[in-house]
Amino acid sequence: MIERFQYDNRIVKNFLFVTILWGVVGMLVGLIAALQLVIPTSTWPPGSPSGGCVRCTPTR
Repeated sequence: MIERFQYDNRIVKNFLFVTILWGVVGMLVGLIAALQLVIPTSTWPPGSPSGGCVRCTPTR
């Protein structure tokens, strides 16, 4: 008698979904950082007291 195997692809589908979601989130963060470098007067979220800078912590 030949055994038949059945694979559970749920973990693969979940991994693919989270990978795509993480890629979209990373692209959005990169886009916001790039826009702040090009347009330093823009802030995200609107009204935040960042002063248009990407890294707002003092270096000293």
